[in-house]
Order: sequence, then structure tokens, then C-alpha cells
Amino acid sequence: MRNNFRHYFLKTPQLKLFYDIITWAVTQIAISYTVVPFVLLSIKPSFTFYSSWYYCLHVCSILVLWLLPVKKTQRGKNIHENHQLSQSRKVDERENSLGEDSFSSRNSICNQNQEKASRPSSSRQ
Repeated sequence: MRNNFRHYFLKTPQLKLFYDIITWAVTQIAISYTVVPFVLLSIKPSFTFYSSWYYCLHVCSILVLWLLPVKKTQRGKNIHENHQLSQSRKVDERENSLGEDSFSSRNSICNQNQEKASRPSSSRQ
């Protein structure tokens, strides 16, 4: 939601202050609305509370997800591309690491497993 509305309120300091106050109040209400079942620790009173509010935050959140557009950011694309590049690099490193390195790492893992097996456990005391 922030990406869709915030830029309208950054024109003057008074509008920004108004936006900050409104978003703070909405955040407090949303947190309080969400925490009610954890405070009541019971299903029926939780549903009674939500029905007294006419499930308004449930309905509003579904409408926001359904109606507001999702902006694709350049940052999101870069993260996805970087993840694909790192995965391909890992595959290349695995293919190139055959030989002494893979043998020595396997050997050290086997040695660690043998050390763990030969140690007496302290829980038997």
C-alpha cells in the first residue's frame, strides 16, 4: 500500500505529518485486531470479537490484495537474477572441485564421524 499512496503525501510537511499519524493509527488498530485471539486464548470469544467488528480488517486486507496493483521493482529482478547466477556458480564449482579437494573434504568428514563415535558420551555418567 505504501508504494501506491505515500508519494501523494510527500508534497508538504503538513501532509507528511498527516500521513504519518494516519499510518501509525492504522498500524496500532491492525496489531490490536490481530492480537485479540492470543489474548483471549479461545476460539469462540475471538470469533465473537471479530464478528462485532464485522470482520472489517479481514475484508479490507483481502480487498487491498485484490484491488491494488503490485509494482515490480528493479531490485526484485536483480535479486532473482543474482540468485540464479549464484546457483549456476555453485554447480560449476561442484563440477570443478572433483579431485584432491573433494577427497580431502570427504576424508575429513569421515575422520570427524570416527572421532564422534570413539568419544564416550557424557550423559552415561
